[in-house]
Amino acid sequence: MVKDTNDRSSHVHRDCNCKCNKKPCYECEYNETKKCPPELASDCVVMESLICSKQIFKVAELAVPIPTFGDIISIGPGGVITPLISLTPDLNGLVSQITVVKNMVINTGYLPANVTILGIETPLQINIPFQQETVCPGVCPEDTVKESPYKIEAKVTQGIEALGVSVGNILFKVILSTNLTVTRPIITKNPNLKAVRDVNENRCEARDWYG
Repeated sequence: MVKDTNDRSSHVHRDCNCKCNKKPCYECEYNETKKCPPELASDCVVMESLICSKQIFKVAELAVPIPTFGDIISIGPGGVITPLISLTPDLNGLVSQITVVKNMVINTGYLPANVTILGIETPLQINIPFQQETVCPGVCPEDTVKESPYKIEAKVTQGIEALGVSVGNILFKVILSTNLTVTRPIITKNPNLKAVRDVNENRCEARDWYG
């Protein structure tokens, strides 16, 4: 019986006619098909550079006419609301949009909330809009903006009496806080991570926000 010299299950290692130097066939074939690690074109790396970081406060505010609530709400002298009315904001439903212009971050959005009367949550729901302009010297379009989770710092419910032809209103206001961080990808050089240049050298060539 002739033994198959191509039998890979044999426990006897045979040398192959390949570039490996006296290594078993399976090891030689593995080395021939294994991909080589990529060669780096330079010793430069891309890193995020901090441009701006600060705590900011945003005011979500909406005035709702009294007739919206029907006949159950009234506003007396001094803006006293009867019965007691308050808000239950929903931070999970908050919608936020960020626009970056030169030297400024513009943030718009709205905060959904339920109206609570005498401590009882009602089906009445409102979206309270907010807008915030944050001056950050050096920021430009295409920079990356991140915000930490929003926190509610205060809630205000203020009655506004009717005067003349105007109707009474209830002013709902929620003060929000967050930490704003603006970063920019730059190219740095090892070993001291010295900044070489911006990834996009044209990002700051747009006009200023005021035109």
